[in-house]
Amino acid sequence: MRKSHKILLAAGLGIAAVAGGSAFTGTGLATTAGATQFVGGTVNQTVTGASLASVTYGFADAPGNTQVNKIDLKFADATGGKTPTVSLNGGAGTSFTCTAVNAATFIASCTPTTAGTSQTGLTGLDVTVS
Repeated sequence: MRKSHKILLAAGLGIAAVAGGSAFTGTGLATTAGATQFVGGTVNQTVTGASLASVTYGFADAPGNTQVNKIDLKFADATGGKTPTVSLNGGAGTSFTCTAVNAATFIASCTPTTAGTSQTGLTGLDVTVS
């Protein structure tokens, strides 16, 4: 094999490896999300008095996911059965009240104070455990 053919072959294999590698390892955008996720937006969350492990939102209009009607707060550890308070920021809707933190699961559920209502346009969530 001639030297020029070896160079062309090596260059071709290199280009194929780069193209193939990016096709298999590249990440892309998905147009779907789970029922507990916001699509196309974020909610800023602040926590005072405890360590929050996760927040799960429930929606009255699934799969639209714009009308929040439930918030489950999972704490990183026991909070002594305390009841958290939440303040929802942005949008329009209602206030939420929470149950005491479950000693076994570390979860408190928050729902609208007025049954059958929801919060739209949510941009922030402030959680306080005292």
